[in-house]
Amino acid sequence: MYSGKQFEAKVLTTAEADFIEKADLGHLTAQLSAMCEANEKPLNDIERNAVLGMISYIAYTQNVGEAFVGDILTSRYGVNTVGALPSRLYQDAIEYLVDLKTNKIVN
Repeated sequence: MYSGKQFEAKVLTTAEADFIEKADLGHLTAQLSAMCEANEKPLNDIERNAVLGMISYIAYTQNVGEAFVGDILTSRYGVNTVGALPSRLYQDAIEYLVDLKTNKIVN
């Protein structure tokens, strides 16, 4: 599970770079590229529909507009639309919506 920690790149010295075999370096580069892609991948259709369904449910049960709940969610994650949420934040977004009490935000 993603822990939310940021990864820092380390500049290798010449001796360290020479020590790493070319195949190992290629493997590490491929893994890093895959990790970066996974962090940027947007919600898939199933995830997006689940988040939108949860937004509708919260709006209905708390007697507020869906746009209001959507604005709260997108503001929390710094995105313009629900569809722009990264897939890695799906579980966190659902948990946030489950616990969301709009009356405590407004009042």
